[in-house]
Amino acid sequence: MNIQRNPKKWEERSMGLVILGWSLVVVGVVIASWGFFEVPASSWRETEFLAFAIGGMAFIAGGLAFLKVPGWLIVIAIMIAALLLILFIWKSQLDWGSALLCYVTVAALAAWLVRLALK
Repeated sequence: MNIQRNPKKWEERSMGLVILGWSLVVVGVVIASWGFFEVPASSWRETEFLAFAIGGMAFIAGGLAFLKVPGWLIVIAIMIAALLLILFIWKSQLDWGSALLCYVTVAALAAWLVRLALK
């Protein structure tokens, strides 16, 4: 029995993921740039701006995962988001136990996502 796949149907399904990926990347860029305009330049290292930057990078990393981009590009986006999140936790001035728990969780999540991106 000779079963042939319909290449047109596969292209239509993958086109939806491409649209989703580009939409997430655009929303991430808008969120990050909104932070640049919303927060004064003197407080770009404070938690208010870092919240915009983390949200934007999370959307960008998620969008890149849906697009057919090289794995190293997804890894860079994940690492930037993780580093921004670590900086946010540090600026939040949590007690050392809570901060350590957050750092370990962020590191584990970033390592897991990088492993998934490189598969």
